[in-house]
Amino acid sequence: MTTALLERPAPARGPVEGPGRPAAWVVPPALAVLGWSALVLSGVDTLQAARLVLVVAVQVLTGAVLWRLARGPATVAVSELLGMGTALGTLLAMLGAQLLRPTPLGPVGWLAATALVALTLLAPAVRARFRTGTVAGPGVDEVAAVSAGLAAALLFLWSFWRNHPLSPTGWWSYYVDIPYHEALATSLATWGPGDSIVGAGEPVRYHWFVHAWSGSTTDAAGAGSFVVITRVLPLVAFLGVLCLVVTWSRRLSAHRAVPFLAVLLVAVGLNVASASSITFLQHSLLSPSLGFGALSVLGAAVVLTDLLRGSVRWPYALLGLFAVGCVGGKTSFAAVLGGGIGLLALSQLRDRGTRRRALAALAVVLVAVAGAYVVLIMGSKGDLVLQPGATARAMGFAGEGRLGLVIGTGATLLLVAARWAGVAALLSRRPQPEVWFAVGAGAAGLFLLSVLAHPGFSQLYFPISAGVVVSVVAAAGVGAALTRMTARSRWTAAAVGVTAGVLGLVAVPEHPWIPPYLVWALPLLVAAVVFLRRWRQGGPDRLAVSTSGAVAVAAWALTVAALTAGQVALVDTARTPPPVAAAPGAPLAWAPDQAAALVWLRDHSAVDDVVVTNRQCSAPQVGAAPCDRQRWFMTAALAERRTYVEGADYVAGLPHAAWVDERVERSRRFVDAPGEADARVLWDAGVRWVVVDLASTTTRTWSPWAEPAYATDTTVVLRLERP
Repeated sequence: MTTALLERPAPARGPVEGPGRPAAWVVPPALAVLGWSALVLSGVDTLQAARLVLVVAVQVLTGAVLWRLARGPATVAVSELLGMGTALGTLLAMLGAQLLRPTPLGPVGWLAATALVALTLLAPAVRARFRTGTVAGPGVDEVAAVSAGLAAALLFLWSFWRNHPLSPTGWWSYYVDIPYHEALATSLATWGPGDSIVGAGEPVRYHWFVHAWSGSTTDAAGAGSFVVITRVLPLVAFLGVLCLVVTWSRRLSAHRAVPFLAVLLVAVGLNVASASSITFLQHSLLSPSLGFGALSVLGAAVVLTDLLRGSVRWPYALLGLFAVGCVGGKTSFAAVLGGGIGLLALSQLRDRGTRRRALAALAVVLVAVAGAYVVLIMGSKGDLVLQPGATARAMGFAGEGRLGLVIGTGATLLLVAARWAGVAALLSRRPQPEVWFAVGAGAAGLFLLSVLAHPGFSQLYFPISAGVVVSVVAAAGVGAALTRMTARSRWTAAAVGVTAGVLGLVAVPEHPWIPPYLVWALPLLVAAVVFLRRWRQGGPDRLAVSTSGAVAVAAWALTVAALTAGQVALVDTARTPPPVAAAPGAPLAWAPDQAAALVWLRDHSAVDDVVVTNRQCSAPQVGAAPCDRQRWFMTAALAERRTYVEGADYVAGLPHAAWVDERVERSRRFVDAPGEADARVLWDAGVRWVVVDLASTTTRTWSPWAEPAYATDTTVVLRLERP
């Protein structure tokens, strides 16, 4: 049997578990126990962890049943049910919670999809369809691939959890965005996208699906602050993504090593020759929307493959749903999905067998993406700007003049694309539609990386998002490449790849743009030798044979280089020393006293009360001088109340809108020098409470405009009096 793309035969129908395979029903309970154990070890109490596992299990089961119905009589692998169940179940639970939030059913809105699926199963025809298919127990390739990915994920999570304890005993600081994500989770679950917790009265125009899901899951399970956003979400997203990677890779190749390679490339495959980490797992921990959006783009990829084969029901509805999930999950995935499906549709114009389906899929995705963008994103003030070469400059690759910029941009693209080299092995023959999908997705990611700029370097999310799908096709290409190589060629190319990967990590030349070219030069040099040797052997097809062999060697060597760099990153993570307590008053640092005051405020205020705080700077700052950075979100995150303004840098983009600066100035001024005019404006805006950071002001009395209601050594909570 060959291992070319899409040559895996459809699994034969048969018993639920094959010879030597564990029963499929064993896997979900085992994973539930593993998830519960991980939560407890990370600091979540046992009962809360059990409730969270139950809530997530209901969502995944809902999605799995829906996918089982869509697949009809086909035999479905247990990893496929888990992956598609997670992608569909979490997305539908979030949408149900948001749609029913303003109604009396709001608290159970996340169960809306579950109830609808249960009702459909009451119909005899639906139950009959559900029974026609079977679920295959996990095979060796599934277990090995998912286990390897989970091992890497848990290592990254262990390091992340150490840096983000749920109950620190002294001064501590989280990564700047974590309190922001926690605050938005509360905001979306409580007030929806029409009001913002960091700027009362302003809408949330953002890829906010992950925050809505986190908030509704927190409410459903009665979870504590930061539990879902830092513990549950990464576990759920990583497991779902890994299962989807295995599912799609098994659709694309019959080579048993391909799922394992695909998981490694997605999970730990690192950019070569750069100190800047561009890897999915690490960035997903700091940007939760990345993991949540990856579920939708991989779900779309699986549906697209099944659509082209005619092996799934309701493909266009599912594709449209996942396209909306890409926009609301993380907009970089929408760009990647659009680029991929656009090139796929273009490539199929001359193929009568797939042309109609490809064009219909493109139309569905474009309509869904455009509609979701108008509803969710349009009107926001994003910080991405068109600035060709900005990424190369930020990485230190850009030299002097236009030529230096071109060379530096080329270096940037090379370091990112190394782990996608396997795709080239599938271009040497007549490419299948999924190959063009990967090429389009990768091209979109690299193009946007090279022409966009962002103050927080967020243009990196475009190639990271593209890598989630391109790496799977690249793994299938590597599987095809390995079958074209002799054992000697495989080992030689692997040795060259390891050398190139290590060289890229340690090389510190005078010109920083050199390492990416150097890393690529070694595999290409070996590929050139292979090409010449095969060319000398002659034959009628010597050009095709020589090119195919050279491409296979280069693809394998570059893949090994990317994996070598990734393994080094894993080792570095494992060797990271334990975090230390933050210094009092350090930027973003907070103490248990501050948390206690904010929790008291949460428990003693009305849900719709607005809070104002003088802590507007990332670090405590006395006086009216402008803040260096304004990224403090702990008031909103822990008090769970809308703030008049907080974290101004993130409220409406940079530079700040005029109303944002006015609110910041008034918030600080009222605490430093309270007066009737400011008190009246705040009262009319719905403000009923004032949180005073004592390290940010010298004022200690606010009568008659506000009176202390709760105080600690660091914080005073004031009740605002009606002016």
